Amino acid sequence: MVHKNYKWNISKEEGRKIAIDTINEILTEQKNNSIELNELIFLLLNRTNKVQITNNKKKKNIVNFLKVNFGGIRGFIDELNNIDLLDEKGKVTVYNIDINIINLNDWVFIDDSD
Repeated sequence: MVHKNYKWNISKEEGRKIAIDTINEILTEQKNNSIELNELIFLLLNRTNKVQITNNKKKKNIVNFLKVNFGGIRGFIDELNNIDLLDEKGKVTVYNIDINIINLNDWVFIDDSD
């Protein structure tokens, strides 16, 4: 059986932008700009449920879109420069790198080679 190309009603870039904007919005609302992956998925689904995403005229959600086009939410987050995953003891946390990085401009280096 031969399958035709699956047809999405939004482009890959439109879906990417919707996901990035929503994830960034969720992270900025969280304490320490980080959240568990499962909670992020839940909030992402809730906040994008009004967005009409269809594949072959069948309603899909943003997580399904990311799975098909980017290999899943983990694969999608791995492609992003400002968001990363931290996997500690079975607990996966998503965090915003730009906000959680220590500002190296505040450091003072002392050369005590004398």
